[in-house]
Amino acid sequence: MAEAAKSLEAQLEEQKQQLEENIRQTETQMGRLKEQYLKVLGALEFAAIQKQEAEGTETDTTIPEDVTS
Repeated sequence: MAEAAKSLEAQLEEQKQQLEENIRQTETQMGRLKEQYLKVLGALEFAAIQKQEAEGTETDTTIPEDVTS
């Protein structure tokens, strides 16, 4: 019985290590995906600005006022 318990404990330890490694890999992949997503958002924003400029319109024609206290 003690051998079976030790074997089960060893299996669980191995499974724990595999899951930890999977989590690390997934977190790394998620970081890369987030970075790619933000780059695409930036490119879309840039493309929208270029399109507006090509059409001769501006997104904001107001000049910010200096506020002094």
